[in-house]
Amino acid sequence: MQHAICYISTATSEFNNQEIENLLAEWREKNSNREIKGILLFSEGHFFQVLEGEKVKVLALYYRIIDDPRHTNVIQVMGKDVSRGSLDDYVVEHLKAPGFSRPYLIRKYCESVKGMDPQTQQQIREILDSFIDTRSL
Repeated sequence: MQHAICYISTATSEFNNQEIENLLAEWREKNSNREIKGILLFSEGHFFQVLEGEKVKVLALYYRIIDDPRHTNVIQVMGKDVSRGSLDDYVVEHLKAPGFSRPYLIRKYCESVKGMDPQTQQQIREILDSFIDTRSL
């Protein structure tokens, strides 16, 4: 059974650019090796993540994230079984560029979840919208 979870959280400490880039690369590799697909964004001390894959693996990872001392205020905003996987890969990004394009980012990440049912796509879009809107410009 495939399962998808979307959550947001706050980092418990400040990471410099190199530290966060290293962590994102490490998590991308680990999750790809576990056959977990998704989206992980980090911006101004906050994480936004969609995880998708075999239910047992996704739930195990999510519970490890909850217990990870680098995360606090972990809020699951969506969790559901999905009939089929829809994500092609595991995408990570540190949203740090001062001139980022909000419409481009929304389109880019919503494209990643197009295979999900329309209700789930809409939920993720709304959460992503809020996550990107909270960035200081």
